[in-house]
Amino acid sequence: MSYQVTLNTWSGASKTEAAEKLAIVFRISNDKAMTVVDHLCQGLPWRFDRRIPDHQADTASSYLSSLGFVVDLHPVEGEIEPLPNSVVLEEAPEKEEVSVPEDSYGFKFQGDGRTLLNISFMNLLKTVFTLGIYRFWAKTNIRQYIWGQTLFAGDRFSYHGTGKELLNGAFRFGGVIVLLGLINIYIFFNVGPAEGEMFADLFSLLFVVMIPALLVGAWRYRLSRTAWRNIRFSFRGKRMDAFVLYFIGGVFTVLTLGLYWPFFKMKSEKFWRENSWFGDVQLGFSGIGKDFFKKYILAILLTPLTLGFYLFWFTAHLKRYLWSHTHVGGATFNFPINGKDYMKLKVTNFFILLFTLGVGFPWVVVRNQKFVTDNLILAGNIELNHIVQEMKTSGAFGEEALDVMDIPLDMG
Repeated sequence: MSYQVTLNTWSGASKTEAAEKLAIVFRISNDKAMTVVDHLCQGLPWRFDRRIPDHQADTASSYLSSLGFVVDLHPVEGEIEPLPNSVVLEEAPEKEEVSVPEDSYGFKFQGDGRTLLNISFMNLLKTVFTLGIYRFWAKTNIRQYIWGQTLFAGDRFSYHGTGKELLNGAFRFGGVIVLLGLINIYIFFNVGPAEGEMFADLFSLLFVVMIPALLVGAWRYRLSRTAWRNIRFSFRGKRMDAFVLYFIGGVFTVLTLGLYWPFFKMKSEKFWRENSWFGDVQLGFSGIGKDFFKKYILAILLTPLTLGFYLFWFTAHLKRYLWSHTHVGGATFNFPINGKDYMKLKVTNFFILLFTLGVGFPWVVVRNQKFVTDNLILAGNIELNHIVQEMKTSGAFGEEALDVMDIPLDMG
């Protein structure tokens, strides 16, 4: 699918800078770009006279919006219809392409399946010989390897969590479980079986309600132990905000028979991403539910007809959309994957696990990590050398609570 790009107005801070960036994106001269900005300030819209492909549309829109332009994207087939009273420029190059901003930073993963298998095997032996206690250090070893083999702009990430922290978190969560279990036993034998069963039901409901709060604790711990260039990440969202968000979103999704899900998804992503910081720089998110609603309806219709295979295309589009609307400073992520490549990744992973009886899991982890890092790019204006440290403390209570409850931690 191709799109036409229309700029309606501009309200940024610097005309010169906006014109320079506009010239880079659409490959026009600086003089022509300045003419466009001047006319936009006078209320005269401008439409690019070439179509741009689907995988570049979201990136271009997000980047131009960050510069102060009001952007309209519309799917189009055939020729672009010029706007009346719009800015007239020289004919654009024949190449149907929008330039990615010059400042771009890529990711890379240098790990391999054999090394990860060796680490996992040693972790397994130590966990068995310690009757399961070493599992907390085993989890830490895996993360340290994966984080350390992941590079951004040529520098490695690092993981600073410890097995002792995870063990302490597990003990605290276990203490809560034991306490509530003893209360349940007391009620069952001293008050009555019916009351005991009622308390057990309330007990189960309590943990379901606690999941958003536990997610906040787990994500806060995970980010606070992650660093790049010795600068830590942090998460500043509140547990109560997460509870309200998931409670209202869950209720509305059920009442609308699932139709509210795209709006709930975008609101939850906004919560997780905009409360995430790298040093003193906050992430931003500009995705909205109505943009993704049509894709969601299409997935509902096509998934049964394609025996579930359309889910690969839907998931790829969702991930592409989420990343292209995630910003850091003046830069925006770009994750131009397609359904075919995503299906090939997941289907191949499935057969690796099937034919190796699970032994190939380290290779699956490596393949997934490389798929992400090979495709993810951060492009735009961000001064990486000007980011400074802002430490936030966090414990591992939520992390281990989710592990006990077998709830995966994945923020899309």
